[in-house]
Amino acid sequence: MIIDNLSIIACLIIVLLTATSLFANPFVRKIQNEGEADPRLVDEQHLPNVTVLVLANNNAQALDAHLPLLLTQDYPAAYEVVVVGEQGDLNVETVVKQFSQNKHLYATYIPPRSLFMSKKKLAVALGVKAAHYDWVLLLDSNCHPVSDTWLKSMSSHMDIDANLVIGYSNYDEETKSYYRFDRLRNDCYLLRCAQRSIAYRANGVNIAFRKSEFIKDDGYRGNLHLVNGEYDFIVNKYARTDSARIAIDEDAWIREEKPTPKAWHDRNICYANVRKYLERSFGIRALYNVDMTMMHLNYIVLVLAIVAASILQNWIVLAVASLALILTLVLRSMAAVKVYRQFGEQIACWKTVFFELFIVWHSLATNIRYAKSDKRDFSTHKL
Repeated sequence: MIIDNLSIIACLIIVLLTATSLFANPFVRKIQNEGEADPRLVDEQHLPNVTVLVLANNNAQALDAHLPLLLTQDYPAAYEVVVVGEQGDLNVETVVKQFSQNKHLYATYIPPRSLFMSKKKLAVALGVKAAHYDWVLLLDSNCHPVSDTWLKSMSSHMDIDANLVIGYSNYDEETKSYYRFDRLRNDCYLLRCAQRSIAYRANGVNIAFRKSEFIKDDGYRGNLHLVNGEYDFIVNKYARTDSARIAIDEDAWIREEKPTPKAWHDRNICYANVRKYLERSFGIRALYNVDMTMMHLNYIVLVLAIVAASILQNWIVLAVASLALILTLVLRSMAAVKVYRQFGEQIACWKTVFFELFIVWHSLATNIRYAKSDKRDFSTHKL
């Protein structure tokens, strides 16, 4: 068998492209937990007083199921749970009344009609004003902590120089694997961004911020007209260099109830609109696009190389391309599985490659749905 210069060049290109594509992957970029991971070892004397702000969102059933988990947190410092509901929602009021004897529970209500401001943003604003403590932990009623030391774990990151704490959250295990995969993959970008530079946005529903800064900088001023993005805009607006902390140890996790397919698609479509108004989009979007481009380019080149080498009977190139393809499949899956285990996600290893390749089609479908949508649905200003 003669090894010519063309074969050597082709093999070098294959090896370099494969190596580059393997590192252009959010699952290989390590995210380290900050601070003390074991809440039992946290210095309890320095934990701050905290307000847990729960948005009822007209979901009394979820509130009834999850409120006890918030009211029974193992937390040595003072904390309160402020539920924000809508006036006239008798179901939510009944749930609040059921737990009214608990010393940690407070409630406030927004008017049933809200002009020129989304109800969820109004709920956050009123809830923050009602909070007695500077640190506010925000979450929806359809979410619950996985541990009774969730509050302690999140609060352990609230140091004097921090103004944001971003905790990990994902859908519960009953949710489709792809939904959880997609959310985890996006979190790999966002959590690392918050840890290494300036936080961009929140992909989940588990964030803490300072009441004093929220009020000082007029809360959601600048994006009041947008119906969605309550968590995203808090992180994007108030993040400073090295001011955000991430909490990814297991006790800090939040699980969100299984969404319907429509709710999941709507969430992605809403983000397609919200991201136009977020600052610092270029860097993280560029990294995301480079990763996707390198992954697809690698697969395309390897498949074409295998086909061409088979036709030309160039066994050296065929062997190198085949080995590179196998290594790509195995190593990308192994990198993902390591992150699955880190965040407690039960996702089958063999699904990883298919999920990664499906991302581009999901993004295309989301962009088409957004293009066809009525843009007035994303704004409180309908005229």
